[in-house]
Amino acid sequence: MRYFVTFDEFDAKGKPLAAAIDEGSPRSFELGDAIVHAARLLDEKRQNVAIHDDANNSISGDDLAACCRGDKEITADLRAIPIAD
Repeated sequence: MRYFVTFDEFDAKGKPLAAAIDEGSPRSFELGDAIVHAARLLDEKRQNVAIHDDANNSISGDDLAACCRGDKEITADLRAIPIAD
């Protein structure tokens, strides 16, 4: 499965630009790498960070942030689930 990380960009005046797609180079990300990249973008305070896959699944917002912090696990179909004990 291929994963893509997206986020919203803004110009110097704060006006929204088109969403940017970070595909990795030159291929898309593996899931683990997509999570690491999304975490970096969140740390950089990027807006509307999300991970998408080829099957039109996506994760963003609080669920993505929880997965990036290690508070939840992320499944291959981009669902956030509680960490198993």
